[in-house]
Amino acid sequence: MKRLHGAFICARYSTDNQNPDSIEVQVQKCTAWCNQNDMPILGVFADEAVSGMKDTRPQYSAMMEQLRMGLADTVVIYDQSRMFRKMTAWFAFRDELSAMGVKVISVTQPAIGKDLRDPMNFVTEGSMALFNQMHALITRQKVMEKMRFMARNGQHTGGKPALGYQVVDGKLEVCEAEAAIVRRIFSEYAAGCSYREIIAGLNRDGLKTKRGNSFGTNSLHDLLKNEKYIGTIVYGAMPYREDGTRNTHSKDGTDVVRLEDAIPAIIDKDLFDKVQEKMKINKRQQGGRPAERRAYPLKGKVFCAECKSAMTVSISQQKYFYYKCSGKKRTHQCSASPISVDQLEDIVVDIVRQCLGSRENVDSLIKILNEQREKIVGGAVSTLQNLINERAMVCQKLDNAANAILSGLSSQTLSAKVAELERQKDVIDSQIRSLKSTVDATAMPDDRLREILEICLSESDKEAILSIVARVEVGEDRIDVWTILDTDPDGEIDFDQTGLTKTPGFPSGVPSIIVTAQFIRLVTQRKAPPG
Repeated sequence: MKRLHGAFICARYSTDNQNPDSIEVQVQKCTAWCNQNDMPILGVFADEAVSGMKDTRPQYSAMMEQLRMGLADTVVIYDQSRMFRKMTAWFAFRDELSAMGVKVISVTQPAIGKDLRDPMNFVTEGSMALFNQMHALITRQKVMEKMRFMARNGQHTGGKPALGYQVVDGKLEVCEAEAAIVRRIFSEYAAGCSYREIIAGLNRDGLKTKRGNSFGTNSLHDLLKNEKYIGTIVYGAMPYREDGTRNTHSKDGTDVVRLEDAIPAIIDKDLFDKVQEKMKINKRQQGGRPAERRAYPLKGKVFCAECKSAMTVSISQQKYFYYKCSGKKRTHQCSASPISVDQLEDIVVDIVRQCLGSRENVDSLIKILNEQREKIVGGAVSTLQNLINERAMVCQKLDNAANAILSGLSSQTLSAKVAELERQKDVIDSQIRSLKSTVDATAMPDDRLREILEICLSESDKEAILSIVARVEVGEDRIDVWTILDTDPDGEIDFDQTGLTKTPGFPSGVPSIIVTAQFIRLVTQRKAPPG
């Protein structure tokens, strides 16, 4: 791959207090280096307020994608720590750049970016990377100790305070207007109200969460479990991952700070304990999600036509299965009715079979598949020829290098060039094999295509029919179905001289990998369930 000559500047800082290594200073120093060395600047990628222990950063990822496309041959950084403070991430970055033939330059550390196959260069970069990671770990340890000290002294440890509290002089105090909402929720739940009833009342009265959102089941559950409301501060229950983020699904109790009566209570302990016991009883009584007793071919594809939320499988009386609107379950602001899993699958199967089952439509579908095959083969021919030409050039360079070595002109640079040419040849050979496999996969006779379509539309293979469905929207009086073909939403498959009619756009929720395909949108009237 021929790369554009020029540099990408990559910068990062993790807090607002990192002068003189701020983004502006880093970019300024890197720009000055590029100007002094006549290096064109092809892009600037800067991640702000992101830990150097993370190797998944938006701007960094964008830069790497462009490097993989050959859009620069050099990466310029301020210093190693601004790139990564994680030793393994630094060397993974260096390995990938080396494989791509991209140089890395540190404007404040000339030792960075040299050939890592030299033991001294490897030790130098490795030592610097090790000290960078040690610095990050020591800093984190100091921060954690400070946070624990604050927690032990009843101080607020950061973040948005819970509903009912406000921060005054570094400590949590009761906000009476919000505390009234908290007391109402605890009292109603203790009195026997369900989540649905409580949420409906809160939304009816226009009451919001601390972030200004409507209440949902998750926010209500977290509120009812929060020990702050009885005056107890718990810090460190959720351990930190290596990159500094908290693992909310792991609560091992290691190094936890627990301080009772540290802040003003909003709920008395008797009421809190009553609510916790009731939550345990309700959890045991709930059926929860249905067991995987059967396959759900439409799972993940069913959406509410009213609010566009996903519809998930729920169970009633341990034997009746329904698709229910998850938006209605969370906020109770959607009026969509549930629909039986079996009923929905039968409806979708019937309409797809009805529209795709005629001989004329099967013939038209095969025609379209053949047209697509011809496009694939036609494009593959030119691509294959380009790959063959490129391979011939690489082989010629390898022959020249081999002749030079045989004549006694061997050197470390020449050996490295030979290794790079061998790598390029292997990549080209792999691309040629992949291209041939793609072309071979399209070489399916029409009779076999017809046989596969007939199997998919057979009475006995419901899952095969549903496998071509991309999305289902369930409304009160109609059901819309999208498949991986294309038509106007009129319930018919419309063909023209060039293939299927294009639809102007696709609904949200369709997987992006399918959006590139063609679509059929089918519409049917929703029938009321028997009885």
